[in-house]
Amino acid sequence: MHKDTLHKMDDRIAGANVMTYYADEALSWHFDRSEFTTTLLLQAPNSGGEFEYLQDLRSPDNPNYTGVAALLSGNLQTSICPQTAGTLNVFKGVNTAHRVTPVEGETPRINAVLTYYEEPGKRFSAEEHLDFYGRKT
Repeated sequence: MHKDTLHKMDDRIAGANVMTYYADEALSWHFDRSEFTTTLLLQAPNSGGEFEYLQDLRSPDNPNYTGVAALLSGNLQTSICPQTAGTLNVFKGVNTAHRVTPVEGETPRINAVLTYYEEPGKRFSAEEHLDFYGRKT
């Protein structure tokens, strides 16, 4: 990532997550709040559950609302990151639109997400905890 140092998110809830997606479950298009995200696929589903992305859709100087609208309308070419159990993926989630497509079959997709920043001490606010996790701490 061409950074001297990265610090893990200093948040006991948001700093590390393990997410399980069962049949017909997915994660919608989004950008991460952290500059860098590391994911580790712990278990791959039978099919579906693919990591789909569009790199550098926005930048710190340009939110690219037109490009985001085109993505959400299905009018932009995206990529799939091939993943099997054990795949480690490091990406710039703050500028890369990404999602997980619907899982198919009986085997769930299990994924660990670790979040990093250049500055130490980053945390979600109480409101963000409530929005993301349904609780304030």
